[in-house]
Amino acid sequence: MNIFRALLPKASMLMVGVSFFVLMLFVFSAVPAFAQVAEGLEATGDASGLQDTDLAELIGTIIKVFLSTLGVIFLLLVLYAGFLWMTAGGEGDKVDKAKTILINATIGLIITLGAYAITAFIISALTGAISSTGTSSTSSSTTISAERLSGSLGSGGLSDHYPARNATEVARNTRIFVTFKEAMDIESFIEGYDVNGTPEDLSDDTVDTALNADNIIIYQSADEDGTVFASTEVSVTFTDDLKTFVFDTPLLGSPTDDTSYTVFLDDSIKTAEGSTVLNGGGYEWSFEVGTEIDLTPPSVRTVTPVASGSYDRNITVEITFSEAVDLTSATGIRGTDSGFDNIQVTGDSGTPTAGEYVISNGYRTVTFTSDDPCGTNSCGQTIYCLPGSQPITVTVGAPTIGAEPPQVDISPYDGIADTSGNGLDGDGDGTAGDDYVWSFTTTGDISLDAPVIVDISPNILEEDVALDQTVLVTFDSIMMTSTLTSSTDTENFIDLTSSPLHEMWYTVWSNSLDIFGGDTSETGLSPVVTQAEIYHGVFFESVDTATYYYTTDVGDGVKNQYQNCFAPGEGPDTSGGSCGTDSDYPYCCNGAPSDNACSFFSS
Repeated sequence: MNIFRALLPKASMLMVGVSFFVLMLFVFSAVPAFAQVAEGLEATGDASGLQDTDLAELIGTIIKVFLSTLGVIFLLLVLYAGFLWMTAGGEGDKVDKAKTILINATIGLIITLGAYAITAFIISALTGAISSTGTSSTSSSTTISAERLSGSLGSGGLSDHYPARNATEVARNTRIFVTFKEAMDIESFIEGYDVNGTPEDLSDDTVDTALNADNIIIYQSADEDGTVFASTEVSVTFTDDLKTFVFDTPLLGSPTDDTSYTVFLDDSIKTAEGSTVLNGGGYEWSFEVGTEIDLTPPSVRTVTPVASGSYDRNITVEITFSEAVDLTSATGIRGTDSGFDNIQVTGDSGTPTAGEYVISNGYRTVTFTSDDPCGTNSCGQTIYCLPGSQPITVTVGAPTIGAEPPQVDISPYDGIADTSGNGLDGDGDGTAGDDYVWSFTTTGDISLDAPVIVDISPNILEEDVALDQTVLVTFDSIMMTSTLTSSTDTENFIDLTSSPLHEMWYTVWSNSLDIFGGDTSETGLSPVVTQAEIYHGVFFESVDTATYYYTTDVGDGVKNQYQNCFAPGEGPDTSGGSCGTDSDYPYCCNGAPSDNACSFFSS
């Protein structure tokens, strides 16, 4: 009891000292501690196999223990001071001692509460700052991120890539494709390549094919330092428009175990004009390679226009394959007398029609548009026509098959091949090497009907949407698939945006639906409408402190198969009826017509 009495009078000063120590400890340790979180605590936690606990939560638990302990000390001091005062019996020394203990204990309590308030403020500010460190939809700003280095896909400079993010069972002999929204600097991708001061003129280039390993790193995800492909191990080619680059690596993975690979694109990669298009930090994605080598030839899944049909002459031609195909075999420009001829669209003359072949829809759909101008659509844009009032034949060519069918040995390919180098199986009998041919007829007329959105999911202002729910937009007609894509200009194509802003990748694919709403690739029926599918990074869950909203913009660059733009922007209202747009109110904003472009929140 005497020891207890001796210690308690000093406890009030100890409380003051401990309170100050707690304040200083957390103030001066907060910054480096949270920097360590940003650097690598997540990876350490994953490797440990322990429960994933946020550092702020851990510090909060420690503070709670300190506060509980100091609270107990304060209570004991008050009780002891009261005991002294009550038993003083008029002795002034005991009363003064009791007063001193109460004053010191109160001061200690005030400092403790102050330490808690200051620490809570600092930690809140730091967690907000750390959580907002990431890559936004523009390279000049920062925001929180669920998937680091992902925002360049869709909202940044990347249009698409293959394999897709988080793809599984990828063939071991696949090639890797990356497609940008504008022409790129070849030297950023190929070591030793020299454009000789003319980035988009290939005629005077010093040619090489070795990977620029300073800007592109391809490695097994589990062992970044040990299994990075060297420059000489990867051959790089590109399409004529300089938008797509193809990485041909050694055989990936293993015949016995699935293997995860990661591709990193550095943000120093430049466009042909010398600007950067990848968000701060670059872009990174992973996919899982299975144990199989792909020896299944691609086939044609669906075509538009359909065989034997009659169509107005401003129709575009589309071929959708059973799997992703090699860009270099399926895209290009056909001139009047020469050029790309792996796919040919011919009329009565028997000469291939001049125009451009582009690929979209996850590298599965090729769209051909002629270069013969024949009118103007509702947006004032030029439309192009096929030869009118005559039969049109489309020939999708198969490449020359090598010594080990269905593999193709010739490079560049003289026909359609998939991402693993398997030649086209035109008649669908499982054997590569035969063409796919069909015909339809054109009229002498031009169709100028604009497309309309007839169904959307999630619905307007829908709540409790699943964090991984695919966004669906269904049109009333067949669409020009190459226009169903992301763009840096939200007025042109399709844009998916969040508020509050956070890093979120997205990509747009599409399916053709039959009269019953079934996928024509499965039902075999003729397509009547197109449904756009927007795949995206995880939505953020709304909480008490933040409500997350998402908006989808379908711009007037989206066109139907007759090249007519999406204007006015007619779609459904909240009840599924008509939005009611017209020439004076051409925008449909949350189901209501507007004379101004929709703007729900700042991007």
